Amino acid sequence: MSLDIPAALENGLSRIPTRVAAILFVAYLAVGAVSTVAAQTLSLAVVDALQTAVPADATAPTTPGMGGGALALDVGLPVAAALFLVQVVLAQVVGVVGIRTFVSDARSSFPSGLTSHLTWVVLNALVAGFVVNVLIGLGTILLVIPGIYLAVALYFVQFEVIIEDKNAIEALRTGWELTKGERLGVFLLLLVIFALGLASAVPSVALGFVGAPTLVVVAVSVLVGAVAGLLSVAIGARAYVQLKPDGWSPSLGAPSPFA
Repeated sequence: MSLDIPAALENGLSRIPTRVAAILFVAYLAVGAVSTVAAQTLSLAVVDALQTAVPADATAPTTPGMGGGALALDVGLPVAAALFLVQVVLAQVVGVVGIRTFVSDARSSFPSGLTSHLTWVVLNALVAGFVVNVLIGLGTILLVIPGIYLAVALYFVQFEVIIEDKNAIEALRTGWELTKGERLGVFLLLLVIFALGLASAVPSVALGFVGAPTLVVVAVSVLVGAVAGLLSVAIGARAYVQLKPDGWSPSLGAPSPFA
């Protein structure tokens, strides 16, 4: 099938006012909050570790609390790093659930096989995501355009891992093949998703500009970010379904305990 961007947007939007999307929204909120705490905690711990390592007579001035945040925890670098890794895995698990839900036709209850091969899928999705990000980063260094092209060509790699249970290497190949002949359309779709992400940052930036309390800014950022993230996944999932062969349907294995 070919990519129909208006249909992908319409189908993605239609999945938001559903019971499963409401439950996922709560999960996205939780992940957003944990991610914010973990990122601020790691930032503060790194800065504290660097300042500790700097000789007392160093000429460069130090700034106490630099890199920290309102939600940063006062812990050592190893604990902060461990917390950050935990939130990365947690975010990936929620991402797997979100993609599997929106690729399916589930609306009032979660699809069967929601947690099928979850450990395998999460590990391979993390590896695939890391490899794709490295490739995009290298491509971006090479005059930007190659990075954009790779971001478009490999956009559905994690979908192949999550839906088809492919390993990371195989998903790189099949994800690349999936976008062949449709990369202009995928590029335009990613522009829409990118614009959605930018728009979601406006409220918190505006609040920060007018001097709103830090906790209010963070709360609004997490709230709006959860909405934008959920919508982006829904739109991407419906586009993914469009690009699969006619008659294709996801096979997610055993019944889910959450259905």
